Amino acid sequence: MDSLNMTDELVAFFTEELSGMRLQTKDESVVKAPTVYDGYIPQKRNVKRGEADTEEDDYPFVIVRFLYEKDDLKGNNVMKFRVLVGTYSKDERQGWRDNLHVMNHMKFALKEAGFVGPGELTGEIELALFEEQMKPIWRGIMEVDFKTPAVQWNRSEAGDAYNY
Repeated sequence: MDSLNMTDELVAFFTEELSGMRLQTKDESVVKAPTVYDGYIPQKRNVKRGEADTEEDDYPFVIVRFLYEKDDLKGNNVMKFRVLVGTYSKDERQGWRDNLHVMNHMKFALKEAGFVGPGELTGEIELALFEEQMKPIWRGIMEVDFKTPAVQWNRSEAGDAYNY
């Protein structure tokens, strides 16, 4: 299992787990589940070029971002991921609750599953809301570690690189 495959597994897992949620978008008449992205949020549409810019596409969102991998070369392989959560709420006093609700939902789903693809949940799950929020936009982060099978290079087809 490599880090790209694990990222894709997490995106699919969170997409499925969050599909039943209904959260506010920038368009007050539209509610939807968070859109889950890998790596970074897509570039915003350019209205000047005739591309439709729908406000409800922006929020809510979840971004799964690979941070690092630690392979001790003896079969132990740990990957760390950061998950960024963005929600929208005009409620300046209670808007943070939607963001925390999404993160709690993801945390409970991970703990219940124990595994995502071949990755075993390990270490800690850390959740945090940013101290300063750009209301009505609310953001938080979650960090999670997975123990994964170590990737072994199969040299049987390519030959031994050290054999001159």
